[in-house]
Amino acid sequence: MEEAAKMVRNSGQIVPTAKYCVTGATGYIGSWLVEALLQRGCTVHATVRDL
Repeated sequence: MEEAAKMVRNSGQIVPTAKYCVTGATGYIGSWLVEALLQRGCTVHATVRDL
């Protein structure tokens, strides 16, 4: 999954000042996406199935 995080970091389409909503943030891919966005300084709002 490190490769997916690398693709997000290098995509050039992530705007650090934007707000992102990630559905399924507790899932395998969603958790990596949230982590990559946070590392880039983005504001992230997430939805989860249950806690």
